[in-house]
Amino acid sequence: MEKGTPIYTGARGESFGIRQENRQKFRTSPPAGSGVRPVTGVIALAEAGIVTGIFAALAYRLGMVSRGGAAGGFAVGVAIYAALGPAGFSVLALFVICASVLTKVGYARKLSRRVAEAGRGRRGARNALANCAVAVICALLAAASGRPEALTAAFVAAIGAAFADTVESELGQLAARRPRLITSLRSVPPGTDGAVSLPGTLAGVGAAALTAGVGAAVGLIGSWAGAVVVALAAFAGTLVDSWVGAVVPRAGNELTNVLCTLSAAALAALGVVVVLAA
Repeated sequence: MEKGTPIYTGARGESFGIRQENRQKFRTSPPAGSGVRPVTGVIALAEAGIVTGIFAALAYRLGMVSRGGAAGGFAVGVAIYAALGPAGFSVLALFVICASVLTKVGYARKLSRRVAEAGRGRRGARNALANCAVAVICALLAAASGRPEALTAAFVAAIGAAFADTVESELGQLAARRPRLITSLRSVPPGTDGAVSLPGTLAGVGAAALTAGVGAAVGLIGSWAGAVVVALAAFAGTLVDSWVGAVVPRAGNELTNVLCTLSAAALAALGVVVVLAA
């Protein structure tokens, strides 16, 4: 990439470093990155810190996260805000707010079933990092790349997969019927690693689609067709999560979360590249 070539677009939609002919094939909506404003300079970084700090403090105050979760979320939020600006942060905020609310839904019933999130539903630092590490890497790579469209799509897919996986777990655990193991469809107790349910799966599809839609609306995805690719990739990530949980139950929640988001990001990036090259 030549010096001075813009990585992101501003309000006027300057070049995003992708050849015009490929962009026209892929887009039916504003160019990817049209809503992206990277953060540069001391004042702008201070803005990222202030916005993220207020959000983390509110999340802690409202019982969404623990102190460690607030600290971990702050680090994640600053990195994403600095790399992708308010557009990237809005996708992250969607996940954090909705996932936290759904964790509280039916909490007493989940507690009686021994599947409730510990700490009265407050998410900790390990949860924040496991769910968002891949997304942070994608965001930082997008900020440093001359062709970030595939990477911003990967970022949205990673967040979407984490969101969908959380929704599937939190709502699926409330289902009247027992879930089934993804590998054998055998009926298993709620909370079993690798277990899936129809209500949870449908909710996960909705969460993946919602995240992709927001990503397209804020300019991180180049078209609504691209949003479909991202939504499918995000949902596929949850299937990877369930499969790993069923096959390797001792893998642990954090590792399966990383594999879930990593597979979603990889599939989304590959899908966007294929569509651009078509």
